[in-house]
Amino acid sequence: MKLIPLTVLICGPLFSPLPALIPADTIGTTGVDLQNYGPAWQRIYYLPEFGIYTAWVKTGMWANFYSFPARTWSGEVSVFGSQRNAGGNLAVCTRSSSPYYRSPFISSYINREPRWPIVAVESIPGSGIFSMRPPDSSLIECQRPPIAFTANNHLHLLCADPNTADTLLYSRSTDYGITWTDPIPVCGPFLPENPTYSIAGSENSSRLAAVWTNEDSSALWINISEDGGINWTGPQNIFPVPTAITSPKPGRQGAYAIFDRNDRLNVVTQIWDGTHQYPAEIWHWQENRSPAWSLVFRFAPGSVLAGAEPGDPFVLRPTIGQKEDGTLFVLWLNYDSLNYEPLTQIARADLFIAQSQDNGLHWSRPFRLTGPDNCSRLSPCLAPIITDSLFIICVIDQLAGIYEQGHGSQTVNPVVVLRVPVTQIPGISEAPPHLNRQLQNLPTIIRTRQFSPRSCARFYDLTGKKLSRPDRAGVYFLSQSGKMLKLLILP
Repeated sequence: MKLIPLTVLICGPLFSPLPALIPADTIGTTGVDLQNYGPAWQRIYYLPEFGIYTAWVKTGMWANFYSFPARTWSGEVSVFGSQRNAGGNLAVCTRSSSPYYRSPFISSYINREPRWPIVAVESIPGSGIFSMRPPDSSLIECQRPPIAFTANNHLHLLCADPNTADTLLYSRSTDYGITWTDPIPVCGPFLPENPTYSIAGSENSSRLAAVWTNEDSSALWINISEDGGINWTGPQNIFPVPTAITSPKPGRQGAYAIFDRNDRLNVVTQIWDGTHQYPAEIWHWQENRSPAWSLVFRFAPGSVLAGAEPGDPFVLRPTIGQKEDGTLFVLWLNYDSLNYEPLTQIARADLFIAQSQDNGLHWSRPFRLTGPDNCSRLSPCLAPIITDSLFIICVIDQLAGIYEQGHGSQTVNPVVVLRVPVTQIPGISEAPPHLNRQLQNLPTIIRTRQFSPRSCARFYDLTGKKLSRPDRAGVYFLSQSGKMLKLLILP
């Protein structure tokens, strides 16, 4: 499938056809807005010079694979066939010593009684043939099982204890998901009602981490194993975050974690007070760094035109990846209060990204990757390995409002993969000028057909990027006659 303009593919031209800034491929469809019904689990993996692996929730788990040698997608395929299954995630075996080298493993759980985790493997990437492992009786009744590999080729799984619903269970497979160890508790009575936990495995060692949060308390827990899940250091609350937000909470989306190239655990999460949609922030935590926490982005406007998805903060679902030179990138979903869906009165969401070249201590200004237009980007995930491009999977919701949470009608939406060249993302030294120091409190509102700027006027978009002139509706900043004005251009 060739790369095509996202705005033309999904939304159609808004005013006049625009060149594609970010190549995007449609890889499938889904009617599920809230992928995995809460937490951000890995759903995309990039293996340089070989391929891009993807997984998403549709009617159960679906997958697609892009081959760089063949320069094509294999086509979307149902992973578990007729077996009723719900949400899960993706893990790829990357050790050349393994008989499953480069093979994707996808987890889910049987969505009927009795419920238990299931895993399938595509031995030949792109073949579309997934082989489901027989469900292991030791895991019966466990649900929502994210998986991860460690460097010793062991596959690891987390799930919720179905009997008490207050314990997080861990199990390990040394034969690629065929048999599993008896599950053991790794968190104690700290599991929230919502499935806000995740797992991260190191590709360079046997290090493993369980990460979870409780929506009703100001806590974010980690538990690390240095020996591939045999022994655990014990639960550690890495909160509080040094934020100005009163009673900060990570919320029901939980946190996302990876081990970086130096084998350090990195965690990203959203922060809010659990009630007010803003201020809201994105934070990064790194093991053995001082300070451990760093602020990636703060969303704190004086007011908003439209609210975010009810029950959610304005910024959420961050994921993280790392370039081979050590540069870190954090991607998140950001609701745009000036661009809302008339039918639901809910702000549409777009994707933003920031980078750090000093191990996460300082972050660049956010760079807007998508929109604004008449679509909403949901459930984004950034591939953890980055070379010259970032690869992102997301759902393009045609009607803003998460159907599973009772907002808006259900629509069949495209699942897309975006390729973002690293050179398009401004670094810290290239950050655009800070534009809001001289802004008026209220924007100047004009229509496209009425817009006739002076030749000496200078324009900037919301990220601070300089433009020749606005060529579609949206929010812009105008520098003219020594003044900085905020423009809201309507169609």
